[in-house]
Amino acid sequence: MEFSEYYVAYFDVLGYKDAFKKSEEVSAKLVESIERSIGLMKQIVSIVNAPSDESIVEKSEIEYKIFSDNILICCKENKNIISEYFLESFLRLVAIIQRVFFTDFQLVVRGGITKGPLYLTNDFVGGKALIDAVELEESAVYPRIIVDSCIWSELKSKIQSRVLKNIVDAFCQDLLVKYADDKFFLNYIVAYDPSICFPKDVSQPEKIESFEEILKAYVEGHLCKPVYNPKCLKEVFVILQKHKDFVEEKINEFSQSSYDENEEAKRLKILKKYLWLVSFHNKICDHVLYKMPQLKISLKSEFNEQTLAFDVSVG
Repeated sequence: MEFSEYYVAYFDVLGYKDAFKKSEEVSAKLVESIERSIGLMKQIVSIVNAPSDESIVEKSEIEYKIFSDNILICCKENKNIISEYFLESFLRLVAIIQRVFFTDFQLVVRGGITKGPLYLTNDFVGGKALIDAVELEESAVYPRIIVDSCIWSELKSKIQSRVLKNIVDAFCQDLLVKYADDKFFLNYIVAYDPSICFPKDVSQPEKIESFEEILKAYVEGHLCKPVYNPKCLKEVFVILQKHKDFVEEKINEFSQSSYDENEEAKRLKILKKYLWLVSFHNKICDHVLYKMPQLKISLKSEFNEQTLAFDVSVG
């Protein structure tokens, strides 16, 4: 038996246990949504894992394990000299899967991403990386997938040149959000592949759309400047509108007080999670890449003091 270094993402679906306490109809609907989400996730992973004759670097296969609403996605560390791209791509893949869970099935998840020793076979998975990822999920509190400090440190430590730093910063500009507790988490609303410019001079920018082109531009020594693909903005608007409608509906649902003391405590706990989503949503609306203040959520005055602070930079 041998452990290998893996990047590991673990998350579960919020509200899973409560759904089974409500009714068979509610729980059956949730299970169906999770099952369909997982089916879509498998399609995404199969596309990522598909061999490409055009690829100029070796890929690391994405693997996953699923139990109930618990989902593990992992990728063995790639020792390639440009492995920071594989790490960034893994983070973006998880963010895309998180977004699909929401946009297609209105499933909100909580989890963590880390790196460490893992033993993985068809029948078994275990190791420190899994334990750490589960602990991150438990500490996340709110509907977010936390990125462990070791991941961010690795991204920073691998950047040895100004060109690489600009590339990774451009990639992460829409991908990572920092909360008031200094923890980074994935921006699942708008984590797209950005267009990156590698201008030979500032008057003639060249749009780069693929990993291979990015590597080619890096090898040729072009300077780089992050530019977000404006083609994505229309879809970002649609997703933000859907996110706004969903969060407002949940705020209204859990704003109704209960006379049962236990139910009231549970309601307030859930409400706080959706108030957190309000703050996250509004900060993304104000993000320098998107600037869509018309989609911000307005809260009743009694909720304002419960919203939370964010830093939408990448550090």
